[in-house]
Amino acid sequence: MKRSILAASAVALFAVAGSAQAATSAQININAKVNSKCGISSQASSISLEDLTDANAKVRSTVTEEIAQKLNAANVVAFCNNGGSTVKVQRAVLALDGATGNSLAQGDFAQFIRYNLDTSINGLALDSTSTPNGSTVAQRFGGHDSLSEASTHVQFARATSDGAAVASSNGSDRTATNWSSLTDRRMAAGNYSGYVSIELTPAA
Repeated sequence: MKRSILAASAVALFAVAGSAQAATSAQININAKVNSKCGISSQASSISLEDLTDANAKVRSTVTEEIAQKLNAANVVAFCNNGGSTVKVQRAVLALDGATGNSLAQGDFAQFIRYNLDTSINGLALDSTSTPNGSTVAQRFGGHDSLSEASTHVQFARATSDGAAVASSNGSDRTATNWSSLTDRRMAAGNYSGYVSIELTPAA
């Protein structure tokens, strides 16, 4: 009787072991993308400077550096997540409020001030206002999204080409690169205004 019970148990164990299956799996691949994008923000929408001239009413030699310093303090943060994006930086010459045309003011005083800036981010050159059109930037830039990190900020500096602020006239428009250098002219009194713009175009 015991022998029959043991035999039956052995058959049952064999049947259970024989019914086990190998593990199976399925893999579903995911395909997606990140679009080519650029973006820019600034912590200031305007900056102010004191008297642009010296005691002789001629443009002070440090005006461009002062503009660059104020722009740097505005904490401009920019990015393009694809190499080959275009960066276009323009500056509108400082113009006497109410100035028309592009020539001298009454009494042969100048009413425009030309200056130029170079821009970079974390040591990577972006564009210069001393050259027309935009610059194609081969590398991605601005991957670190932190306002408190200086390496994320667009940096402005006096341009290596025609960077010095100087009395000027005869540009084809306010942002043109062909404004003259009138180092022998005094500036007409009044309020002056201009702007710097940065345009980012993502790579295709």
